[in-house]
Amino acid sequence: MTEHASSPGAPDVHKPRILFHVTHFLHGGIETSLVSLLAALDREHFEIGLTVTYPSEALESHFRARLPGNVKLHVLAPERWLSHFRQLKKARKLGPLGKIYEEVLLPPVRKPLMKRRFQRILAQGYDVVVDYDMSLSRLTGPLPVPMIGYQHFSVAHLDRGHQRKLRKLRHQCRTDYDAVVMLTETMLNDARALIPEAADKLVRLYNTIDLDSIRAKGNAPLDAAVAPSGPYIVSVGRLEESQKDFTTLLRAYAQLVKEGIEEQLVLVGDGASRPQLEALARSLGIGGRVIFAGFQSNPHAWIRRARLLAFSSKMEGLPNVLLEGLALGQVVVSTDCPTGPREILDDGRAGLLVPVGDAAQMAAAIRRGLQDVPLREALLAHAAQHVEQMGFGPTAQAFSALADRLMRRAGAPAAAATTA
Repeated sequence: MTEHASSPGAPDVHKPRILFHVTHFLHGGIETSLVSLLAALDREHFEIGLTVTYPSEALESHFRARLPGNVKLHVLAPERWLSHFRQLKKARKLGPLGKIYEEVLLPPVRKPLMKRRFQRILAQGYDVVVDYDMSLSRLTGPLPVPMIGYQHFSVAHLDRGHQRKLRKLRHQCRTDYDAVVMLTETMLNDARALIPEAADKLVRLYNTIDLDSIRAKGNAPLDAAVAPSGPYIVSVGRLEESQKDFTTLLRAYAQLVKEGIEEQLVLVGDGASRPQLEALARSLGIGGRVIFAGFQSNPHAWIRRARLLAFSSKMEGLPNVLLEGLALGQVVVSTDCPTGPREILDDGRAGLLVPVGDAAQMAAAIRRGLQDVPLREALLAHAAQHVEQMGFGPTAQAFSALADRLMRRAGAPAAAATTA
């Protein structure tokens, strides 16, 4: 296992210790929100550790430097034989023999090894565990210390053709976790309806969002190598069609191009679906009008300089990019997907909502967002007020209070719920 910590010396035995866990770092909102939460927690009251199952390029090139220096990082499976084929699978580059190795031969060896490694880290004196993507309990089952799970995606659809996933979530909520965090009020209500027997374990905490930092980063220059020369529409996210549905956005944009729209379309992000999306853009006749900017370490500058932010997801939890758009004073058009957009955009008063997968309505909303000046002004004025009132500032305090309550119940030392 590899470790990283910039604060040497033995930990304060009187200070509660929290161990976070995530499967891997990709270039997504889950990882960004995790780093924001780690940065917001008060180090005067907590010792913080982080376990990551698999190494990744994103961890080394982007996130490791952004982790607070006094967060001790443990990578559970740094060895190539444990992690390489997993990385190929995520990139959709795993061949038939690789699938046999990764999905059949390796799991019986890897799972108990990861469990033993995690248990050795936990035994260093951690008082509570935060399973930030609800993957850890599949390795460990219930733990001897309180465990908090984070659910990042809508659960409303699970009772419609996803019974296996629903049974797994019910088991985790009933058996493995002492609390499960839902990111929006809608998610919380849906989960309580689906899993009433665990309703008292379910809590709502927004992601930690630093509005001032987002606005400061919005003033940075764009990457000149890929920046458009004129006005543009922007969409930000991992290029993964199973969730993000950039196909609908490209079809909507193709319709707008036929109508004479001036703006280019910039897609900020990377992922396994990029080749098929580039091919689709060419087949729609808009290949020369769409810029695939790839991963950008500072998407906020791209959002701030655009004329409009478009969002086409099929399913979300609390999409950070919409919050960032409001914070940066951007007009937003989003699918009304479960969950997050309707709550973030205040039922359409802070941004325009369109049905999932409807290219025609998305095109019409983008056209209005670009060309209807009174509408733009009304959306921006309401968004500026709404984003300040959503209550992101207290998230770290609320998380600390939750951890404190669970540790007191378990008889561990607890800390005051404050932030740095």
